[in-house]
Amino acid sequence: MTRNYIGIDGGGTKTAAVFFDEKGRVLARHTAGPCNPNVLGFDESIARVKDIVATLTQGETRSVAAIYIGTAGIFTKDDGPRFAAAVSRACGIEKVKCENDVMNVVAAATDADRCVAGVSGTGMIVYAKEPNRVTRLDGWGYLLGLGGSGYDIGRDVIRAAVGESEGSSAATALTPLVERKAGMSLEDLVLEVYRHDPAFVASFAPLAFEAEAAGDAIAKDILVANARAFAKLLNRAAELYDCGDEVVVSGGIATNVRFGDLLAKELAAGLRLVVPSCPQVVGACVNCARFCGMDALSVRERIVRADFTSQNKDQEGDGHAQD
Repeated sequence: MTRNYIGIDGGGTKTAAVFFDEKGRVLARHTAGPCNPNVLGFDESIARVKDIVATLTQGETRSVAAIYIGTAGIFTKDDGPRFAAAVSRACGIEKVKCENDVMNVVAAATDADRCVAGVSGTGMIVYAKEPNRVTRLDGWGYLLGLGGSGYDIGRDVIRAAVGESEGSSAATALTPLVERKAGMSLEDLVLEVYRHDPAFVASFAPLAFEAEAAGDAIAKDILVANARAFAKLLNRAAELYDCGDEVVVSGGIATNVRFGDLLAKELAAGLRLVVPSCPQVVGACVNCARFCGMDALSVRERIVRADFTSQNKDQEGDGHAQD
């Protein structure tokens, strides 16, 4: 029987998955809602992964040799093994590994054993990757995060609009944009924010880029401040750890061209910004291959050729690292 594998990349807004064989041939692809356990809850996240596996395999999992899951919401050293064990039981597949989704970012971008890796999507996280150690910096979720995420930008956008409406802050082009997107009064929007998960707030982040492109100073201040907050952690990781000079970033905010320009200006001298040319789910497949002792580079080359390069709509450009 042919041995097949599944690579899963889970963000704060959606999950991308690929079913592939031992030669790296893509058998099926699927996109679903988030599987972040800190957004959905542990049991619902497991159920989401189970549904994804069933969809990819059309309910026949006997040929699946292993699953690798890189998802936001994996905090401690125990989270990954616990999540993997639950998926293993739910899907009836013995070999399952789960890590934070930043590992997909690294695998999708570089073969180097040293780099700084950061994800800024709905949430934000930074890792220092050394040859024999990976160290986390921030990524503790929207309540404790230091800025630089889609949630932070979206919150600042809403706050700027509300501030103008009540006269406590300067006029900004963000206000009509927020009102139009929300489809309700700003007063009602404030109440609505507390009824939704962080992805709802993050959905207002694109308005900052729209207003800044039109010359709005408040929107520019928001983007600069958040780029600076993200860069501060990236710089700190490079300063403290033996990570080399590559700074690999992913997520819908980090890979935005304008945000990338602002971010590059804030990076310490000598650091080089690297944006993966293929979706993070390809990194999940590479990590699955490594997990199973396969030729990971050959698998990546074959999977990338399966039209991922031309269809970067599958890139997790929305909600990574939402913890």
